[in-house]
This record gives sequence, structure tokens and C-alpha cells, in this order.
Amino acid sequence: MSARIPASPPRATRRVSAAIAAALALFAPLAAATAAHAAEPAATFTLELSSSSATEGDTVLATVSGADVSDLYAYDLVFTVTEGALESADAPVGPDGGFTSAVDAPGAITVSHTRLGTSPGLSGTVVLATVPLRAVGSGAARVELSSVRLVSSTGETAEQAEVASETVELEALPTPEPSASPSDSASPPPSPSPSTSSVPAASGASDLATTGVDATPWLISGAVGVALIAVGAVLVARRRQGVRE
Repeated sequence: MSARIPASPPRATRRVSAAIAAALALFAPLAAATAAHAAEPAATFTLELSSSSATEGDTVLATVSGADVSDLYAYDLVFTVTEGALESADAPVGPDGGFTSAVDAPGAITVSHTRLGTSPGLSGTVVLATVPLRAVGSGAARVELSSVRLVSSTGETAEQAEVASETVELEALPTPEPSASPSDSASPPPSPSPSTSSVPAASGASDLATTGVDATPWLISGAVGVALIAVGAVLVARRRQGVRE
């Protein structure tokens, strides 16, 4: 009794099987790479402030960095700040090779960034945004990265909330003291006017002296006249006495 040997498969069938195996070997890595590329973007975020204290009017920089970033093509960063204490001071700065913009609202700032053209997605450790904040109040002010939305180059998205926060102590400007108004300058006391004292006019000889006439002859004549009158009176008195005798 003879054993029957099975016939070998046709040559065409062997060729098809070899082609399928080659195709699987060729496209399997590409499929795995595509699946890896379609993964959600990821990153670990940190928030830092340029200073822990500031005076009213100063600028504080809030910087968000990402570590372990993978295929990040666009993102939105939402900052919440203490209203009445901090406000946006200027446009934010983002990575090169993309466009960065901001939308301000009371107590909130949304920073958006997207890559441009054929720029690759961000990966590794990246500074995602630097936001200037102006101090407009006093006391403890809170800066929070309240939410993050990430978009990959394939359109996959990922979101995080309550990511990180920091506090800055603000000091108000000192109130200027009112300057004293210049006092009225005291007017100098009136200087006394020179008083003219009247000198009493000298009588007698002083009057004659003022005329420029020498009074000596007149005085002598008067004395002689008085003496003659006295002698005459004596003679008259003796004569009367002789008559009586």
C-alpha cells in the first residue's frame, strides 16, 4: 500500500503570501508611528514671578515654562489675578516661530500661541509665555495659571485646570504730604521820620546879635543916663532940705 504525498500549493499562492508579509513588515512601523503621533499633547507646567514684592506702579513678570513637552502646536493659557491689585502691563512674549496674543478681562488674562506654517510642534523644555503685570493696588496679590488647553500638530487636545499659583506682596505709594503755602512776608515797620524840634529864639542880645549891630554903645549910653538921673534926684532932694532950714 502506497502513501499519498500532498501536492505543493500553486506558485501564485506562494507569491501572494510573500507580498502580504512584506507589506506588513513595511507598514507596521508607519502605523505605530502614526498612532504615537496622534497621542494627546502633554507638558508639565511651572509658574514663576520675577519678584515676591513690588511697589504700586512696578511691573512684575509672570513666566510659564513647560517641561516634557511633546508635539505642542498651539495652546491657551488662562491667568487669574487679584482684581484691583494687578493688571496687564504689556503684550506677552511667546516662543519664536509662532504668533502670541492676549485677551484681557477684569481679573483675567488669556494668552494664546500657535505655530506658523511648517514650524514643528514644540517639544522638550520650553518657555511658553512671559506676561508683564502692573501693580495697581496694595496687599497680597495672587497670580494663578487657572487653566491650560493644549493642541497637537494632528489636532489632538488636552486640558488642565488649577495648574499653578504664586503670590506677590504689593505696597502702595506713600501719600505725599501737602506742601506748606508760603507765608506772607512781614512788611518792615515804617522807619521813623526825622522830627524837627523848634529851637526857641534867644531874647535880648541874641536878637541884636542876629541883626549884626554892636549893642555895646547903647548899653553904655543907658547906664550914663541912669547915673545922671540919680545925681539930679540927689541935688533936688538937698535943695529942698536947705530951703526948709
